[in-house]
Amino acid sequence: MITKEQLKHYSSKGYLILPKMYQGEVLASLITATERLEKLDGPEFFREKNSGKIRTVFAPEKFDQTIAKLINQLELRQIIYQILGEDFYLFQSKLNTKACLESGVWTWHQDFKFWKEDGMLQANAVTAAVLLSDVDIANGPILLIPGTHQEGEVSSYLNNPEGVHDENLKYMIHPSTLSSMCEKYEPIVPLLGKAGDLLLFHSNVLHASYQNMGYLDRKLLMLTFNPIRNIQEVEHPRPDYMVKRNKAVLSPNS
Repeated sequence: MITKEQLKHYSSKGYLILPKMYQGEVLASLITATERLEKLDGPEFFREKNSGKIRTVFAPEKFDQTIAKLINQLELRQIIYQILGEDFYLFQSKLNTKACLESGVWTWHQDFKFWKEDGMLQANAVTAAVLLSDVDIANGPILLIPGTHQEGEVSSYLNNPEGVHDENLKYMIHPSTLSSMCEKYEPIVPLLGKAGDLLLFHSNVLHASYQNMGYLDRKLLMLTFNPIRNIQEVEHPRPDYMVKRNKAVLSPNS
């Protein structure tokens, strides 16, 4: 559970960091699980062109029960319910890795801009990102502009029609939009932490990340939860491993 002050911080800033959420055996088993994923392949797996290292694995819980158990962990479900305040389900899950000195620039964007094309009705989703490695200023942390989730959808332009999961993103913002958001809200902050920390962020907060210039790979397990009532069917849905069809309620009760 999170405190009233933590909930207030999330509501006003659009993000929250919970240090040492996962430690000991639990963290070690998650890290081992990601190492096992490196050896698998399939349409859910996106790799770096040069090294072949994992860049993204969608629906990683399909391949490892350790990750599936984490999604169903009671404490996590209770925290998500505190934030959303209503019944929710797992909208998307993925392992994101930034390999040392590989590609990995994700320019400024709001997740909801993309997810509304998957049928999401309002920007009410929350992403829980478990740090599976230490994240420092060198290895490509998430950059975020606190408070920008309150702005609604910011001005953007169509950049790459096929860029739904591509560093050359489908939608991009102008430098003038970036500067106006920083001036209106707060300066850009890097979200740093240690392996085992949990990062929660709003589906409409402006965020980005740059190339991993450190010597350690950066790994995040990202779970996006969406209210049950906040979705509709679309004519041409993405594959189920990218956007889940199973809307089973994840209860905050044991």
